[in-house]
Amino acid sequence: MELPAIDHSLARTSIQVWSLLVVGLCSMATALETLNRQADAAEWSAAPSMSVKGAYNSNLLLNSGNNEVFGYWITPAVKFKGATETLDIEGETKADFVHYFGDQDKEFTNVYFPLRASYRSERHTLGFEGGFTRDNTLRGELQQTGLVLGFTQRNLWMAVPTWRIGITERLSWQSSYQFLDAQYQDGLKFGLSDYQVHGVTAGPTYNISELDQIHMTGEFTRVRIPLAGLESTYYGAQGGWTHDFGHEVTGSISGGGRLVNSTQNIPAIPGILGILLGRSSDRSFTNHEIVWVFRGSLRKQFERSMIQIEGSREINPSGFGRLLQTDRVGGSFSHNLTETLTASLNGALYFVSGIATTGNSPSLNQTRFFSVSPTLSWKFAQWWSMDISYTYGERAVDGHGQRNGANSTFIMLTYTGDKWSVSR
Repeated sequence: MELPAIDHSLARTSIQVWSLLVVGLCSMATALETLNRQADAAEWSAAPSMSVKGAYNSNLLLNSGNNEVFGYWITPAVKFKGATETLDIEGETKADFVHYFGDQDKEFTNVYFPLRASYRSERHTLGFEGGFTRDNTLRGELQQTGLVLGFTQRNLWMAVPTWRIGITERLSWQSSYQFLDAQYQDGLKFGLSDYQVHGVTAGPTYNISELDQIHMTGEFTRVRIPLAGLESTYYGAQGGWTHDFGHEVTGSISGGGRLVNSTQNIPAIPGILGILLGRSSDRSFTNHEIVWVFRGSLRKQFERSMIQIEGSREINPSGFGRLLQTDRVGGSFSHNLTETLTASLNGALYFVSGIATTGNSPSLNQTRFFSVSPTLSWKFAQWWSMDISYTYGERAVDGHGQRNGANSTFIMLTYTGDKWSVSR
């Protein structure tokens, strides 16, 4: 009898995913054990959950062609948290097992291991935020940059340690370091470039009153994109103000300038071909540009509702192989219709353009991306809930007459198990 064929690549992927899940669970256990050894340990807990989602998308890749898909998501997760008088730790171990079929047949796995921690003493607070994420470019990167890069998996490592020093009751100083490392599966096939980011920020924060806070921040960031031969640095300063208007209304605004310097190295082409193309020696291009960045938000909390609007301009590294300027306007609204039924609406509009074009940088026409998502959530039992959502997304590229839209919807059933907790 002939034995069935084994898909070794899929088997290896499954082994890797479950290995990461085991590592995450072990990390959770280690963190909880660390808290258990603390003399002032207060409480630690873990909350498991399982979600199953059916999805439909009329244009998965947001471009021309046949991209209609149906699919399902299976998402196991465990959230953990621990706290003492001086130490707080929280994180999550989560995976999405996804299969799309239809015009596009795709099977992939997303994994998430976020971690957040803080340690407090009388005058000092040490913090950490980071972890590992493996998702696709149409999720995490699209939400951050507003640019559609095609469809492939991205591995993102992130570490952001912070240090806050209390100088007086009202004045403090905070500094942080940021590390990002992004790697794309089959990046060359999709024209995507891995990148690394190192950044440092520091500045004072002053509480003018119980309702007002101001801060100043200096920043220096270095971005390396080896495949494109590009190295960029940007630095500058910005100021910000946060105000509590009362009646559950809070607003904040900040802004400043960034001087962006980019250098792109183009290697020589050996032999006669290099002479014919004028590339017989190494060449280097540099460019400088000033970019003004800002961020503002306004939030209002009602008894049963919440509304928030925000706008920003940011500098983002990208798998496209260069820095992007992302202008974003967005908002969200949620309302508790009953104790068990909640309606929400989220939307965002992005304007994306390139920064500091060099001699060999890929051209990028301004791109617009828009999405709006109404959602209805129903908690119909103690451990069970259901979500129904619809999303309309649209992408337009100036100069190409390109305008593509997508309608997508999903229904998701979630079981949240009893929380495991120990305290003393």
